[in-house]
This record gives sequence, C-alpha cells and structure tokens, in this order.
Amino acid sequence: MTTTQGLLSAAILVALAGCQNTLPFGDGAGSFERAKREGSAPPALVARFHQIDKNGDGVIDPTEARSDADLMGAFGTADRDGDRQLSLEEFLDSQATEAP
Repeated sequence: MTTTQGLLSAAILVALAGCQNTLPFGDGAGSFERAKREGSAPPALVARFHQIDKNGDGVIDPTEARSDADLMGAFGTADRDGDRQLSLEEFLDSQATEAP
C-alpha cells in the first residue's frame, strides 16, 4: 500500500466514523406517520405546536408547556403515555377535545 492509498483509507475511515449515529431516512421510527399526521392537521395547530416546542426536538416538555397556561393545565391528561412529553399526536388530540 502506498502512502497516498494509506492516507486516503484513513480519511475515509474518519469520515465514516462521523456518520455512525446518523439515520439515513427521516428522523427515526414513525417519522413518516408523523409527517402524514402533521400534513392532515389544521395548520394553525401545527404552527402552535412548533411555536411551543422551543428546542425543536419534536415534543413539548413541561418546561416548554409553561409558556401556554391552558396547555400546562391539561398537560397531565394530554400526556397519554406518561413520558412527560407531548408528541404532536398527543398535542393535536388534546386540542381537539378542547374545541367547542
């Protein structure tokens, strides 16, 4: 192996090592279903969800929910799976039950 081939091999290994924790499609399990749900939901509610989700991680935690008094009051009920985070689906479902 020549020096050039060795350096090229090392560069490729370093580049691949940086890619080891990336997901090739979407943002993980359920991303397609989330996108379908977001596309079929009222745009104003989706925008409100993203506005409350300050860090953009796709869920609303109790710290973020504090910015909305109504949501904070209903947080425990809306969090159906008890993980102390509201997914888009949980948020949309909680808003549908609040509608007149």
